[in-house]
This record gives sequence, C-alpha cells and structure tokens, in this order.
Amino acid sequence: MTATPAQPIPPYSGTATVALVELIGISASFTPLELEGLVRTAAEAVYGDDDDLSIRQRELASRAHALMAEEVEDAMAQPPGADGGLPPSGYARMLAVKAELTTQALAVEEEFTALLRALFPRAAYMVLHIEEDDSFTLRRAVTAQGAAVHLFDDPGYPTPEVPEELARAWRHFPQVELDLDQIVGELKEAGVTFGSLPEEARDLEIDDRYGYIPSIGLGTTA
Repeated sequence: MTATPAQPIPPYSGTATVALVELIGISASFTPLELEGLVRTAAEAVYGDDDDLSIRQRELASRAHALMAEEVEDAMAQPPGADGGLPPSGYARMLAVKAELTTQALAVEEEFTALLRALFPRAAYMVLHIEEDDSFTLRRAVTAQGAAVHLFDDPGYPTPEVPEELARAWRHFPQVELDLDQIVGELKEAGVTFGSLPEEARDLEIDDRYGYIPSIGLGTTA
C-alpha cells in the first residue's frame, strides 16, 4: 500500500478580507483601543497592584461601571413581565442600588481628592490611620518623599480654610467645620478602597515598611 504524497497548498492570490466584529452591550460604547485598555486594567486589577493603575485606566473602569449600573437600571425600569420573564426580585433591586452607590462614591472620591489637593497643595499623599473600630481617620499629609506638611492630631497645624468655590460645592458654611474624617468614613462605607502608602513616602521611624498603610494619592509630585 502506497501513500499519495500531500500536494502543496498554492499561495492565496485573492483579496485579503477583515472579519467585522459587532460589539454588543456596554462594549459598544468603547473604541477598540479603549477595550484593549479595559482588558489590561482587569488583568492588572486581579493580578497586580491597584496603585499601578493609571488615571486613564481608572477613568475607563469608572465609565464601564457606570454603564453597567445604567444597564441594571434600564432592566429594572421595565414593567413586570415586559420581556416575558418575572419582575426583578428584591435582591436584584438591592444590587442595582449598590452599584449606583458605588458609582456615586467613586465620583465623590475624585471630588474629595480635588478638595484635599486644594487644602494641602504641598502634599502628594494623605496618610490614614486605622482606628480600633476599623474606621479610617486622616493622620498626616506628606510629600512624595514622606516629609510631613500637615499633622491632623497636632493643634499646631490648623486645618486650612476651604476656598469659597469649594465651600459652595460642598455646601459648607463658615459656622460649620467641614469634617474630613466623616467624608473618609462615608466613602469607606460606600465601598471605596484606599491604596497603601508607597514605601518612599513612609516615615520608617513610625511607619511599618511593608504593612498596609491606607492613603489617598493626590496625583501630584510634591
């Protein structure tokens, strides 16, 4: 029995074609380059460090999360049985509310960071302290190299006055002191997570070199 030798495949001489992919759901709201960024963001969020995510990556993730929340809201807004199924359960409604709360909290986090940046222009990080009840409070404002520019538990460092335009935005009145610790606590309760203070910004005389020290990065190089 003899085998017939395989014939070589002639080179393709036609016109090359590109397969078109139809994006569905929230992916249709992003460009291919943005989708690439979201895939990389997901990989870094799961297997990397949150501190390694760029501002652009966080913006893409925030947009995607907001679209997911809108998608849930749209589904909830449909009348019971409109799609032939059952009305949304209380659990589904609770998840929708939670998703909306997280979206709003992320927006407030950006506004709060801008407020802190205005109050402490020389700081690069706000160092938080974990209290005995696991709540977070502001402990000090430091530069990127760890030099303290404000100590919250030291009377010698009075909290700067809130600029007028920010005071209006935060509904702050002169007779009522703006409670920064309360805002931090409310953000934490709403699901906002705080990254760990980079080693180069730590004061190793009082800070653990490798332990988790919650902080708020102000996006400056001060």
